Amino acid sequence: MTISESDNWEISSNSGMKYGQFVDWEKIDPEAAEKYQQILNSAHHQMKKMGREGFWATPHTLRAKAYYHIIHSINSSRTATPERDNYYELAKNLFGEHKISNHPVPEYMEDGEIPRYCLNKAGLNSVKRILLCLGKYFPDMNFCPILPALVSLLLHFSQDEAECFYSVCRLICYNDPNKRYIDQTFLTYRASCMTFGDLANKCCRGIRKLIASSHQNLFEFYSDWIMWIFADLPFTYAIRVLDVYLLEGFKVLYRVALALLSLYKVSVSSRVADVEDFRTDMKRFVQNVVRHCTAEKLLEQAFMIPMATRRELNLLFNANKDSLMQKGVSIHQKRQSVETVDFENFSSSVVTGTEMRVVWAWIPERFALFSPIRLFSTAEHGRSLASFYSHVEGHEPTVLIIKTLDEEVFGAFLSTDLIERRKYDCNEVTYFGTGECFVFTLRPNMERYQQTVVNIMTRKASPQQSQTGVGASSQILKSSNTLSVSARHKEQEASMFIAGNDSQLVIGGDGGHALCLQADLEGGHTESCDTFKNIPLCKSHFKIQSLEVWGSFIQYGVKY
Repeated sequence: MTISESDNWEISSNSGMKYGQFVDWEKIDPEAAEKYQQILNSAHHQMKKMGREGFWATPHTLRAKAYYHIIHSINSSRTATPERDNYYELAKNLFGEHKISNHPVPEYMEDGEIPRYCLNKAGLNSVKRILLCLGKYFPDMNFCPILPALVSLLLHFSQDEAECFYSVCRLICYNDPNKRYIDQTFLTYRASCMTFGDLANKCCRGIRKLIASSHQNLFEFYSDWIMWIFADLPFTYAIRVLDVYLLEGFKVLYRVALALLSLYKVSVSSRVADVEDFRTDMKRFVQNVVRHCTAEKLLEQAFMIPMATRRELNLLFNANKDSLMQKGVSIHQKRQSVETVDFENFSSSVVTGTEMRVVWAWIPERFALFSPIRLFSTAEHGRSLASFYSHVEGHEPTVLIIKTLDEEVFGAFLSTDLIERRKYDCNEVTYFGTGECFVFTLRPNMERYQQTVVNIMTRKASPQQSQTGVGASSQILKSSNTLSVSARHKEQEASMFIAGNDSQLVIGGDGGHALCLQADLEGGHTESCDTFKNIPLCKSHFKIQSLEVWGSFIQYGVKY
């Protein structure tokens, strides 16, 4: 249940009651006291395991003490973290001695909605007081829709308003990019939504194509992802997520939202024809998630999802943020509209507008922000690999689409500039590219094939880089898209993405070529390939009727 008051908040000067302030709870529940001592004596990695398993889920006071210990252990990287006394001073200045005072909804909130989470009237009043004080203390925080839910949840486990205020401030002040807690601007919020969209594209195959094919706004659907957790989930589920979120940060939220999306995909697949609005349908599904799984099963599924490292997620987040800034989204403004790609006037001799909409839904979020521009076509530029390279090199990324004489349509998303091929010995075919590459079919069936790789944007180390010992810690390339080189063994697995020379272009190379084009662009062949886990994209040997290459309107270091 949420409470919405669009114009102003009526605030009572009386604060809410403290929990259990007159009782020695350790004498009532000795087992809880013993558990708390275990918490105090546990290292962080042990506490992560305890949080995931619900070690302090009951009684209420044990969870409250656990939260206090966890939050006070968070090392804020800001020098001035507010103390309890700051709250009393802020509250006095804002609310004074008046019994009742009216205040506008804080600017950083969206629609003035507060999840009730079993709070009584006094508790709801306290949430409003804390939210107003947070807005006053952090004037640069201009967009933070999850804050009402966080305050409401933490208030259940705080001795008083001042402690709740202090706890939330600790989370806001924590700004380690690899383990952040709270987005505070529209720019970072939307970049997080795009990052979730990229993860969903890998982990929840099918749902993205389903929404894109329906012509519903894909980004609007994904923009609710964090609110599925901190607004729509029932209270008992939300606090179990909070148990691990306080210990592990933002990455946990991605996991839980992906688990919810996977459950939803199963639910909606049998009734998709009846869904008029996926966004509303997903909200309703999460609110009624108890019909589909328990809180423990939800977390269990969340932690089974293969996930990128925190560092990789941060690289992806920053790349998405850079793309939004190229689109004109400023860190200082809130609720900005971002122009969506229009496929109504799209023209191609290979694919329809609807098919291109699906392809654009498959590519990484930061590139899908921009309109597709045709870089090469056999009809306009002729049939030679040399001409192909001359028009495509210098652009990153690109989408290659082929129509065969048998009217089959398929292609590949190439994450890396094909000019990379020139860095290697022209007599050998050397692979390059990143885990964002994939191959796909559009006709007769629509399907995308991509490894659910742990590393998302990391490049395969070239032989030269391996010999000189340049690793992930030191090799961050200039372009936001050319992100990193890693020496870790797992990042070398299934990394044969793109290779090319003057006589052929090869996409995928583990166990076979997913796609291989010959120099005259008259034909090619396709095979099953371990790199992408694909079946042949069409008949093993095919003749090309038409071939096109598309790029984004603006990319890193490239303007058309």
